[in-house]
Amino acid sequence: MRYVVVGLLLIISLGICTAQDKEGVRFLEISFEQAFEQARKEGKQVFVNYSTKGCAPCKMMDTSVYTNAGIAERMNEKLICIKLDPIKDKSIAKRAKEVHQIKGFPTLLFFKANGELMSKAVGGKSVEEFSLILDEVLKNN
Repeated sequence: MRYVVVGLLLIISLGICTAQDKEGVRFLEISFEQAFEQARKEGKQVFVNYSTKGCAPCKMMDTSVYTNAGIAERMNEKLICIKLDPIKDKSIAKRAKEVHQIKGFPTLLFFKANGELMSKAVGGKSVEEFSLILDEVLKNN
């Protein structure tokens, strides 16, 4: 019986550790404007991930890039991160098309807190590719 209890505790603790490792990038459910307001208050930059529900490269990045511990730690510390879906939310479709010239998904935008665009990347990125982009953006803060 003692071994069963110890085994169950081990399994539960492994599950908790795994769940914590998979927390990943914290995408806030706030508007574009609110993201910049919060970034100015916290002295951070803004990361906007334009993606859609049916986008395969978007899903790949959700499961591999944004769950990467090194990427998540840096992004959560230095950036206010939001996801916007211009197909699902028609209120942001005009800005996506006209202002940010979104032509494919995912489109990854990094901004200074004052709204200045620092970097734009289109298409799915591997952990290595995204890490290089992130390094460059954070270096130029």
